[in-house]
Amino acid sequence: MTQRRRARPTWWQLALVVAVGAAAIAFVVMLTAGVLADGAGTGRPADFYRALGRELTDATNWTVVAVSALVGAVVTAVAALLTRRP
Repeated sequence: MTQRRRARPTWWQLALVVAVGAAAIAFVVMLTAGVLADGAGTGRPADFYRALGRELTDATNWTVVAVSALVGAVVTAVAALLTRRP
């Protein structure tokens, strides 16, 4: 039985996947850093939830997530377009 090779993903598919991955990593890092800095180890149970709410509504966190996605997409698109042959 012979195996058929799948077609390689296009440059925009690679860029999209890397953009989503970069945004997810940035989101987790920013959320974790903020919650650990503001709401962990204070001794008050509600501080964790307050810190989580602050981090989810902070515009800076969402800006970092968006910029990470944009940078990941642009770098991947440029690299894919430069290295791929028609």
